Amino acid sequence: MGEESKTKKAPLTGREQSVDRIDRTVEDKKNATQPPKKPRSRKRRITAYLTKTGILAALSTVLYLFARFPIFSVFPFSVLDMDFSDIPALIGGFAMGPVSGVLIVLIKCVIKLATSETMFIGELSNFIVGVSLVLPATLFYKYHKTLKGAIISLVIAVVVNAAVSVVNNYFITVPLYSQFAPTIMDVRVEFACYYGLAFNLLKSVVASVVTLLLYKRLSPLLHL
Repeated sequence: MGEESKTKKAPLTGREQSVDRIDRTVEDKKNATQPPKKPRSRKRRITAYLTKTGILAALSTVLYLFARFPIFSVFPFSVLDMDFSDIPALIGGFAMGPVSGVLIVLIKCVIKLATSETMFIGELSNFIVGVSLVLPATLFYKYHKTLKGAIISLVIAVVVNAAVSVVNNYFITVPLYSQFAPTIMDVRVEFACYYGLAFNLLKSVVASVVTLLLYKRLSPLLHL
């Protein structure tokens, strides 16, 4: 009994009860004036997704059109140009999912068609090889969102990209160009297995390293 009486709370006096009622009234009014936080609506999320994907696609297009430089000349392709247009696609795909990454590659290539100097063959090849880099990387990272997962995803993507580039050059790019320059078939093996492979390996490795360096800094701006 003695212990219970010690722990029992003393009743409030009349003045204390008035103060308590005032405090609760003020708190209730404060809560009433603050609308409950609502999760972002589906429509707003879609709008943000499309807007950010569009911005990255525009950046990718600018890099594809204006930030490119020659690596080496390979007959009869005159020159192979290095560009960094896959970096925005990788970053967008990591932040917003594989579909966003593929859309960025697609939009870039479609816009480039307006100024194509390769009878659209170069743009088709760029799309195939670009997707072969972006899709494996972003698909793997979607389920392994750690630094280790990002590194593994990019290593996988570089390997897939290299294999696809050989197949693409041997069976698609060179045969299509041969319709306009038949002698190109004479160097099909060399281009697909040596020059084209080396070029795409260099390009994909550079894009992967830059993506690793930039992604964590940019991801807070891109996550939905």
